[in-house]
Amino acid sequence: MSNPRRPRRQQQRAIDTRQRILDTAGALFVKDSYEGTSVGDLITAARTSKGAFYRHFPGGKIEVATAIMHNTLTMDGLREQRIMLQEVVDIGMILAHRISRENALRAALQLSFHGNAPETYGTPWPDWIAFNTGQLTEARRRGELKAFVDVEEQACQIAGNWAGVVLISNTLDRHMRNVEARISRMYRNLLTAIAVPDLLPEIDFSVHRGRYLYTGFLEEQAAQADPADLEPPQDEPVPEDRERPGGGGGGGRGGRKITPLKTQTLT
Repeated sequence: MSNPRRPRRQQQRAIDTRQRILDTAGALFVKDSYEGTSVGDLITAARTSKGAFYRHFPGGKIEVATAIMHNTLTMDGLREQRIMLQEVVDIGMILAHRISRENALRAALQLSFHGNAPETYGTPWPDWIAFNTGQLTEARRRGELKAFVDVEEQACQIAGNWAGVVLISNTLDRHMRNVEARISRMYRNLLTAIAVPDLLPEIDFSVHRGRYLYTGFLEEQAAQADPADLEPPQDEPVPEDRERPGGGGGGGRGGRKITPLKTQTLT
């Protein structure tokens, strides 16, 4: 009798293999650069086969880079808030928390500054700027912004400031452990300039805000997971061109990609 769970397990194994390749690529791109990493390096480090690699990424290394760019910058962990400017802070703090821990997100940041990024594997900046614009537009509608603020210009500056703080922090410190603290100060300084003063005491700029929100999101995802997907396969043959079993690293898991914010109705 066939095992009804086998197709699901095989599908999950394929998902895990693809994610392991992306996690491995993120680590190698950060360590050795995109140009310094070959497909052979990815296959060896991900403990997979050439056939399995190209089954997931027929376009080779460029397709891996494209997937990293498209899958890492997500809204995962962002929750609806009474104050829209709190959401402006929250998405930046979540990403700061994640980039201090996820190689794929660090790789995406590095790749995004390559001169040919828009024409090859893409860049997340237009999406994040559009997302910021939506948030700030809603903040203006709610009366949270000072009158002088140019929403579109400010949306671009937020993305640029965030990226600059992360890059400079990593360059000065040679690690990412101070990123969350520096991003927190960046948002406090920014909102002091653009938000109406009465709102500032109500906005949470705490250093661990991103960790709190993203950890909560991961816990919710784990609670909703199908237990059948978590069971290891039993007596299931592995084709020769499949990878050997092995663990994957952390990283973006194909969550909700950042897109321009739609006005939400709060209850």
